[in-house]
Amino acid sequence: MFPGAAGFFKRPHGTGRAPTLDAMTAPEVGAHRPLLDAAVSALALQVDRHTVLAARAALLAEADRLDAQLRDRRYNFGGVGLCGRDPVSPEAAQSFNERINALVQSCFQYNRDLRTSAATLDATARSYGYTDDEIAASFRPSS
Repeated sequence: MFPGAAGFFKRPHGTGRAPTLDAMTAPEVGAHRPLLDAAVSALALQVDRHTVLAARAALLAEADRLDAQLRDRRYNFGGVGLCGRDPVSPEAAQSFNERINALVQSCFQYNRDLRTSAATLDATARSYGYTDDEIAASFRPSS
C-alpha cells in the first residue's frame, strides 16, 4: 500500500521549489512467514512415507527456480532511472530502487524459508525411516 496524501510531508513549492517525494512505504518483510508456516504445517500433516520426499523436492525445486529468476533479473536490472529533468525524479528514482531492493530481499528470504521448510520435511522423512543418503538423492539441484 502506498500512503495517501497524509503520508507525505508538505514542503513549500512556491517559486523555484517543486514538491518532492518524502516517503515510500517499506515492504512488509516477513509478512509471508505466518502463511508459509501454516502451509508447511498443513503439508506436514498431509505427507506420508510415500509423498514426503516428493514434497521436499517440490519445495527445493521451487526455491531453486525462484532464486535463479531473482538472481538473473536482479543482475540485469539497472535500477529505475530518472523520468525527467524535474527536481522530483532523483528522489523518486532512489525511493523506487530502495523499495525494489527491499522487495527482492524479501523474496530471497521467502526462498530461504522454503529451504527451511524442506529441512523440516527432512526430519519427517527420517521419522519414516529414510536415510540421509535417500533424502539427499530425492532432490539433486539442476545447476
